[in-house]
Amino acid sequence: MKTILNKPELVSLLQQQLKDIDALCGEYDKGNKAVIHDISEKIAIIFNNSNQSKSLLSELKLTHLDLLCSSESYNSKSLTNFIGLLKLEHHAAMGWTYLARLDRSALVKVSYENWWSNKKLIIDSDGNAFTRAKIIKSEANDDPLVINTSGWKITDANGDKTTINPIPETIRQIAFELLESLRGVDLNKESKLHFKI
Repeated sequence: MKTILNKPELVSLLQQQLKDIDALCGEYDKGNKAVIHDISEKIAIIFNNSNQSKSLLSELKLTHLDLLCSSESYNSKSLTNFIGLLKLEHHAAMGWTYLARLDRSALVKVSYENWWSNKKLIIDSDGNAFTRAKIIKSEANDDPLVINTSGWKITDANGDKTTINPIPETIRQIAFELLESLRGVDLNKESKLHFKI
């Protein structure tokens, strides 16, 4: 039987999901890369509508909120791969690597639908586009994305060329955007869900 939560319970559940994501991001930043799956599951609960359930934001009627986006704009005339949320940095110990930006100054407001379903974050070597929704649902459901990374070789500290996997750092950046978007928002007041006592 389906449990129906009232508005205060839904707001509390959303707040708890956000706290959990924040804590998991702290773990990820300390080197525990395994938590990226848990971060994805919690983001999916907040955003993903399915045939079986509505997302927390949909339940609370919060989809009118703008969300903060840090992705570069994709130029369809570009002949190179595109990784819009990450920055390329060189570190003595690791060599070249892609990292989440985690920079509040780079954030701009976009609509919920654009942020979740439309904005292209990754374009692979075959021209396949990957949105936040596609990336998060794939990771949360243990359904690996098929990304052609043939053009994504970087040189590590030893001079060896390796192919990068942009998904974990991209998910980390998505979590950063989400947390920054809802930081300071009065979820109870913003919710269009009516609550009867």
